[in-house]
Formats: sequence, structure tokens, C-alpha cells
Amino acid sequence: MALFLYFSSFIPATIVKKGEILTNHHKNKLENIKTMTIGYARVSSTDNRQELGLSVQKEALSFCDKLYIEKDSGGNQERPQLDKALKLAKKYAQQGIKTNFVVYKLDRLTRKMLHLSAIIEDLTKNNIRLQSIHENIETDSLTGKFFCLMLGYVAEWELQAISERTKDGLRKAKERGVKLGNKGLSKDTEKQIIEQYLQKENSVRNIANQLEISTATIYNVLKRNGIQINRRNHL
Repeated sequence: MALFLYFSSFIPATIVKKGEILTNHHKNKLENIKTMTIGYARVSSTDNRQELGLSVQKEALSFCDKLYIEKDSGGNQERPQLDKALKLAKKYAQQGIKTNFVVYKLDRLTRKMLHLSAIIEDLTKNNIRLQSIHENIETDSLTGKFFCLMLGYVAEWELQAISERTKDGLRKAKERGVKLGNKGLSKDTEKQIIEQYLQKENSVRNIANQLEISTATIYNVLKRNGIQINRRNHL
């Protein structure tokens, strides 16, 4: 039995359901569970090649017993995988099992301040500790909760600032008589280009690959909307 457990530790995590991964740690603790660690990762459905990619998050969260993966927008509060992860965490906590809920970075959880506050309150009420690896923050103290909420505010401010800059750029371009968009390029696609570029989480080449357009098209969109171009972000 000991030999089996030793070799089973080298078996990769296996996918149980869509968005859910059962890791080696969970396999080895099914019979005698004392602590459970639930991981949650998220990438934008329109930005799968961003720097903070899924592979980075999965590697950082590989120690978790279960990992839930979401592909969605940071501004969208509809998160089926997050709901499942939170539900499972509360289920274990209610059974008297010490439960941790872990994300790689706080803005992977949500960029909405009210949403983050509600999640922290819900986890605290159920004696579940929230941990963010990148910021090295845990909510098992008042100081940890304070810093989590503060960073949540910053994340929401950044999201709103990007949105406002995008709208302002489009408005100024329209005032200059610039015809927005081009043949075959929708307004939504043009807005995606601007938002992703301003987020500075992705290169021009990756944005072009995701949207299946040329880098020249992206530069033309940015130029038309009066957005300063940094050529170092090309690769």
C-alpha cells in the first residue's frame, strides 16, 4: 500500500468534470480528510494567451486538493465554476474539516469590490480561509481582510479606469471625424482591441492571434483612437 501511494504521487491530476480538477493530494486523502484546499483559477474567454495564463495559475495551485477553472470576463459576476468551488468549500467546512480557498492572484477571483467583500464575508462566516498566493495575503486576520479589500478596490478602480479611457478615446476619435471600425471589423472587436492593449497584460501579436486579425489592423485601430503605441509590446 505504501509503495502504491509513493508511485501514485507522480500521477498527473485528472479532470473529473468540466472546469474541475481532482489532484493527487485529494486522491491520497480520501480516506482520512483533515484539511481541504480548494483552488480557483480564471482566464478571460477572449484573452487565453495573456501573461497571467492558465498554465501559470495551474502550476501555482498544483498543491490544492481540487481546482476549479473558469473562462470568463473579469467584469462578469456570472461564475458557475466559482459557485461550485465555494459550495464545495462550505460543504467541507460544515463537516468540521479545516478548509482553505486559494487563488493565484486576487483579481482572478473578482474585480468587483462588492463581490469580493461578499465572498470574504461568506467564507469567514463558514470558517474558511481565503489565500492569495501572488499578494501573499490570507484572511485569517483583520489585517489580511483589510489588505484583501484594499487590493479589491484597486482592481476595480483599474477596470473602471480602462473602461473610461476606452470610451474617452472612442469619443475623441468620433469628434475628430474618424470613422470607427473598418470592413469586417465590428465595434465590439475594436473595443476588445483597445481594452486588451490598455490592460498591458498581453502583446499585440497575441491579441492579433486571438482575434484572428493582423497586427497592422491593431495598430491602425490604436492610431485612429489616439492611443499611444509602445512598440515594445509587439512581441
